[in-house]
Amino acid sequence: MSSQAIAKTHRPQIRLFKKNAVPHVATRGIGEPIFACTPETLRGVLERLRQAELSVGTKTLKTGEIVANPTRARCEASAIASIELWSVADKRAFDAEDGVAWLSRSGSGGRYHVELFPFGGVSAPASLTSAGQSAARALENDLTNVSVDINAQAARGVGGPLALSVAVLEPGVPGRTELGITLEEVGTALRSRGNPAPNVDVDEHARVLNALERNPLVRSIALPPLPSATQGEAAATGALALPVLPGPDEQTLPIIGVLDGGVGPVLDPWVVDRWTVISPSDTDAEHGTFISGLLIAAGPLNPSLLDSSRPACRILDLKVLPADPGGTGVNFGRYYPGGAAEFLDEIEDAVRDARKRYDVRIFNLSVNFDGPGDDARYGFTAQRLDEIARQHDVIFVISGGNLVPSDQRAEWGTNPDRNLAALVRETRTTVSEPAESLFNLSVSALNPPGIGGQVPYALTRYSRRGPGLRGATKPDLAHIGGSGTYDSVAGYGLVSVDEAGAEVTDCGTSFAAPLVARELADLDVAIQGDVPREVLLALLIHEARMPKQLQKGSIGAVATQLAGFGVPSQTHHTLERPDSEIVMVFNSTVLPREEHSLDFSWPAALTTNGKCRGYARLTLVARPVLAYEHGDERIRVNIDAKLMQQNEDGGFNNVLKPVHNPNAMANPKTERERLRENHKWQVVKSFETANMRGRGSSSTWRFFVEYLTRAEEPLPIKGVEFAAVLTISDPKGVAPVFQQMRQQLNARGVQTTDIRVGIRNRVSTRF
Repeated sequence: MSSQAIAKTHRPQIRLFKKNAVPHVATRGIGEPIFACTPETLRGVLERLRQAELSVGTKTLKTGEIVANPTRARCEASAIASIELWSVADKRAFDAEDGVAWLSRSGSGGRYHVELFPFGGVSAPASLTSAGQSAARALENDLTNVSVDINAQAARGVGGPLALSVAVLEPGVPGRTELGITLEEVGTALRSRGNPAPNVDVDEHARVLNALERNPLVRSIALPPLPSATQGEAAATGALALPVLPGPDEQTLPIIGVLDGGVGPVLDPWVVDRWTVISPSDTDAEHGTFISGLLIAAGPLNPSLLDSSRPACRILDLKVLPADPGGTGVNFGRYYPGGAAEFLDEIEDAVRDARKRYDVRIFNLSVNFDGPGDDARYGFTAQRLDEIARQHDVIFVISGGNLVPSDQRAEWGTNPDRNLAALVRETRTTVSEPAESLFNLSVSALNPPGIGGQVPYALTRYSRRGPGLRGATKPDLAHIGGSGTYDSVAGYGLVSVDEAGAEVTDCGTSFAAPLVARELADLDVAIQGDVPREVLLALLIHEARMPKQLQKGSIGAVATQLAGFGVPSQTHHTLERPDSEIVMVFNSTVLPREEHSLDFSWPAALTTNGKCRGYARLTLVARPVLAYEHGDERIRVNIDAKLMQQNEDGGFNNVLKPVHNPNAMANPKTERERLRENHKWQVVKSFETANMRGRGSSSTWRFFVEYLTRAEEPLPIKGVEFAAVLTISDPKGVAPVFQQMRQQLNARGVQTTDIRVGIRNRVSTRF
């Protein structure tokens, strides 16, 4: 699509690419729809293109203005920048030699991941269904000439296509070519042979890859991800940590699941239970122990950085990661011969058990993966974590990933323009798989304060950053992760414990993640009763604040690429609010042909003759439909929220702008502006007003939630769940905003319930 015509109203899916002849089956980038066609139906598209008029007529409006009056065919034709056939170059980004080298690594599973385009279906034309079946039979025939083992994998996402897991076998080993895609049970999993020894013959791999890529059903061929190495080695501080650790307490404290290589026995008093699939001889608990020490006692261990009065939490040790990831890979491959897929299966089993037995909802996952090829793809592990989070109503807090030493940037300087220029020069920065996961949180790392010559709370030299994959803000949040430059006095500036109970210092996004996970778990425990995961995410992100160092000068325009929505606040700050503000939590489901609105009056103490003062902030988290076959447009439903003030004509004007985007408009007009500035088609959105000193002429306001689906995409019958957090406050801290708003809501008959916490109560409003 032309960059000026990427809105769904301009898509060429009504007149040119008619769905009953040339259905839209997938998407690559934003505004790059993929249509299934046969030579005959493609000729029909070209004929309809030729029929689009070259000379556009005009019409006269009632106002007398003369405007262009193109036909729908002309509009659709003008919106198209180019039409191309899906080619071999689109299908893989590596050669056979690279494939052999990567699949020979233990832990890869030895299999190519092959995605197919969907075909057939109830609404598909018979000619297309027949062509798809012929292509499937051709693929089966082509693969009979090589020795392969193929597993068909169930579709993921909404209406997603079949995927194949393909291993190249040694010569003479009987191949299996039943793909299961010409049968009615499309997507049915086939029984596997196991994981046969891989063939390392480059020519044989080339023949298999050629057979796959020349078939029109094949969309992509990818190499599986492997766990990547951690940031570095911990250094001893020479102190014994145990005397400063808060003792375990049987009161209601959060339990956090640590998905890692194990937690050392020194922390046994705080470990509520263990899930162990790794033998002691293959265990390296250093990483998991450092993470757990931060979860239990980050404040007492780092009193100059964090709150030392916070009580301990409890740990559920989910030991799923064997020693040596990112090195030889031998141990990982021994436990998970099928690679990342089997590893994610084990994670799901552990999460299911933790949820059932201990009601654990927050899981720290400081494990990242590397995969050669396209860095912009949405990884398999991210997809699985999306599904696990949705299925079990849990949240994974994921490390954003570390740059390898050769890619690390210089330490952050005091000149914003120079910092920005250095960021622009970087070539590989995107968060590591699975930190792109849309339904979970990813965390980048910031410098600790107190290290000479370093800028506190600036992005660390090793931390990966955004922008995330197109269509998402990643990372979501940031926290202290330790400095990337060792200091002779402060070490890395972040302290935890080792397996012997001694204090050690280390750095990495792995150690920023647990500081965020702890805030989320504390929030979950502090709120009385179960609340949906979207409410927890919305509250946490709503109260996050961007460090001042990342808002200075030109850096402010890219701050979200570095730290997402900022550093989360502690639970007592999130839930214990002054009387000069009110925090309202809305949790509901948008159903088809439905919108939500709440009209209210701005607090009287902040209103003079209709002119309104104060500040408002709104955060929205949704659980939309995800369809992974649609690439950068995988989010199929956009949930949007507005805070609007009534104008003199009786209508309403939105007053919100995206947070941390100083150049954004309150009401962007074009689709590109809405994508760039208004978080359109994103799971998480956060907006705010300027500090209003006398806005408008009416005290009547409206909070409004609506939905928008992609072209020809219906909203699910069950709707889409969302949570919104709205704060209205007096920046001077004087006006009785809370009392006035609560009285007003009660007088209007709005059903309200308190979110009860151990500190103070505030109002929660439900539609």
